[in-house]
Amino acid sequence: MLMNYSVGYLVIISVLYLLMLFSIAWLSENTKISSKLTKHPIIYVLSLGVYNSAWAFYGMIALVKHYGYGYLAIGLGFTGAFLLMPVLMYPILKLTQTYQLSSLADLFSFRFRSRWAGVLTCIFMLIAMLPLIALQIRAVTESITLLTHHTTSHWISLIFCSLLVIFAVLFGSRQVSIREKRTGLVMAIAFESVVKLLVFLIIGGYIVYSGFGGFTELNAWLNDHKEVLVTLKTPLQEGPWRALLLCFFAATVVMPHMFHLTFTENVTPKALMIASWGAPLYLLIIAFCVPIIFLVSVMQGSTINHEFYILAIGVDDNNQWLSLVAYIGGLAAASGLIIVSTIALSGMILNHLVLPFYTPTAKINIYRQLKGLRRTLIGIIILLGYLFYLVVKKN
Repeated sequence: MLMNYSVGYLVIISVLYLLMLFSIAWLSENTKISSKLTKHPIIYVLSLGVYNSAWAFYGMIALVKHYGYGYLAIGLGFTGAFLLMPVLMYPILKLTQTYQLSSLADLFSFRFRSRWAGVLTCIFMLIAMLPLIALQIRAVTESITLLTHHTTSHWISLIFCSLLVIFAVLFGSRQVSIREKRTGLVMAIAFESVVKLLVFLIIGGYIVYSGFGGFTELNAWLNDHKEVLVTLKTPLQEGPWRALLLCFFAATVVMPHMFHLTFTENVTPKALMIASWGAPLYLLIIAFCVPIIFLVSVMQGSTINHEFYILAIGVDDNNQWLSLVAYIGGLAAASGLIIVSTIALSGMILNHLVLPFYTPTAKINIYRQLKGLRRTLIGIIILLGYLFYLVVKKN
């Protein structure tokens, strides 16, 4: 392996990428980008690609290894939720818009007419999201470790978290009400979804035409190695893919980042109608590329952890640009989830855990106090995720 990435080089690439996100969000917020684009339903649909977090971006390859075609549960659970749009998604959207509900905690509190329903939802959501946020941080730092062959300092992950705090504060807490639309945020997340899609298409195309020599040669290789297809089918018959399907179905609706983008940031019900087929199509295209990546790892007999094989393809082929493309895709997947989930959680916690016990004083501008509280909560949530990552890393 002749790869010679330095940690500093990858940190610069990460900072430049996040600065690009800042630019897209700023231009959208300040109407430098046409509202016809920023408010187009396709932007809303693409923003739902935040579902494809670093866990899915890297983890789908590992799921293929362990569960075969069961990896499709990620996309099928998501698709199932949107196929039930008339009886599931649309009624929730109508409730949130009619009664100004901005989170799952608001919805449960309204449904059960109990403040404690909202409090418990907040607590459970925070507990559930901290490991997921830590997983995103781990994905980025271990990607750097894999590409540089050096153990990554905890300062690298701290810089990454700090940049995300700044982004979330600037473009997620400008408005006091969580119900107000965040055009810059949605536009930036939609851009990240495009990046992730392009990464899978580029790497999938590279494998087919450079690794196998074309679809005809790929088909011939499969005919000569039918045992590979058997190993993909066997876990589907024996594995817990039904449980995975149910988990991913529920995650589409209840996870804070998905609830926020699906319902809170929705501008018109028409956009949800388009998302009912557009969002599943997005995941279907990505899912099509996943087994191709797995097959080339089998063909090359790679010993690298399958979680990061999408990165390792470039490493094995000594192809720096391909590894860099894969790294940026993982960075997009991780940063998108952390940004949106912390914005959603901060609003939820402020409304249900802070304000019931703390009343802003009239001596100071109340709106400024509320903004300050939300920004503090954003920082605390990401810090907790970072601390959780450090604890897990040590163990």
